[in-house]
Amino acid sequence: MGRQSPEPLVRRLTHRRHIDDDGQIEPPPAPPPKPEKKKDSRAIEALKQLFCGGMAGSVAKTVTAPLSRLTILYQVHPMVTTKEDRPKFSMTIRGGLGKIVERGGIMSLWKGNGTSCLHRFPFSAINFYCYEGVLDVLNGPQRLSDEDEDDVTNTREVSTLSRLVAGAAAGTTACVACYPLDLVRTRLTTQLEGKETYRGITDAFAKIAQKEGPLGFYSGLGPTLMVAVPNFSISWVVYGSLKEYALEDELFYNLRKVDTETGEEKLGFVLTLLCGAASGTLSTLVTFPFDTVRRRMQIQGQHFAKDEQVSGLQMTRNLLRNDGFKGFYRGLTPEVMKVVPMVGTMFTVYEILKDKLMS
Repeated sequence: MGRQSPEPLVRRLTHRRHIDDDGQIEPPPAPPPKPEKKKDSRAIEALKQLFCGGMAGSVAKTVTAPLSRLTILYQVHPMVTTKEDRPKFSMTIRGGLGKIVERGGIMSLWKGNGTSCLHRFPFSAINFYCYEGVLDVLNGPQRLSDEDEDDVTNTREVSTLSRLVAGAAAGTTACVACYPLDLVRTRLTTQLEGKETYRGITDAFAKIAQKEGPLGFYSGLGPTLMVAVPNFSISWVVYGSLKEYALEDELFYNLRKVDTETGEEKLGFVLTLLCGAASGTLSTLVTFPFDTVRRRMQIQGQHFAKDEQVSGLQMTRNLLRNDGFKGFYRGLTPEVMKVVPMVGTMFTVYEILKDKLMS
């Protein structure tokens, strides 16, 4: 018998490799090089990222809308209730959700969500775009992207201070630009069934403009900025720092995702979820007292005459005097409960859209 190849027959037939006269396996021919994809311009790429971010934010808000509405109802309940002996909307999360459904049906859990999505799409888009733009101004347009910052040999990493400033600037810009939608959303969300002031988004805008004037759309903007600026600064800084740590520490090696084309390591779904949940929870704990004040400021014009309305500082004093320090954290539980599903939904939707649009 002639000399046999050391490779089993099945594998030889399957791989269809050529064997020379000496029985040695010839390497298969190299595959033809893949044609390089034409890269989009920076403007087109930015528009795609804006669309992905806006859609991801809108879908995430819809998924978590019941918990969001419950949070707001907890925050403002003492201002809208007609029963002085019931300072809390509900004693439990389950009881609160059941109370909403009992009063207005299952769809009432999503009351105000249309406005929330209209607000979230431009808010997420403007926030993301401004954040990237400010980082470019502070570090130059040739700065390393987030995907490249795991390279320990680079010299152009974005500093924590840059992220802090960019997050604050982005949060402020997005908040001011989209604030009228946020105010209308809050008022629609807190309306009691059978005692509605507004019939919908258009009616709310018309009545607010007629009754309160243009400045009525910015009621409570001060406390809102005190929420938005530190919220986004903390979120971006904590998320970016945790991301760098997860990409560098070998403890998280098995949770990383490797790009099959470039070989670069990126955060996988679990790491993104953990980093996002940690940053979201921390920023919520820090800024939630201001969020409670701003929600109450937003509905003043809906429930009180102009001479009965108070400033943000007076609202804070009243809240502290009537409810104590714990009053600032009414609704914190459902707010924290929605962090993980919101981050998970945003990441999943964003990655799916990005793969479709940018692949």
